[in-house]
Amino acid sequence: MKKLILFLILFFPAFLKAGTNDGSIFLHNNTTYILTAVIVASDGSYLGQFSVQPGQQRNFTTNMFWTQYVHPGTPDISLTPYTVTWQCPSQGIYAVCHGVSPGAYIKASDCDGGRFCAPKQEQKKDTTPASTLKKIK
Repeated sequence: MKKLILFLILFFPAFLKAGTNDGSIFLHNNTTYILTAVIVASDGSYLGQFSVQPGQQRNFTTNMFWTQYVHPGTPDISLTPYTVTWQCPSQGIYAVCHGVSPGAYIKASDCDGGRFCAPKQEQKKDTTPASTLKKIK
């Protein structure tokens, strides 16, 4: 009986947190490129972005708790499903996932798109000196 009480004391708060009100999605960059994941809500609002290294997995969570606060002009638009855009370091788009539901596991190579990142353009080095001053000995 003591073990059951101890179990409930230790793990019951974890059960309270786990619920369907968290808008979590799990992102996996299974490519060889460093990609930026941009998350957009279904109404077009920007939710966030972050860089994901090759082989790395990230978790994106947004709080979707319902409140009873009502005021005029409250939108009737849902935040879900999300759209995840995977951007290349060269500012091109690697792939786009539409209709991403909360709790989904998204791999970059499973999304729609070209799935290719062009190499970054090398900056031309300017051979002119920064200053025209000359040393006097």
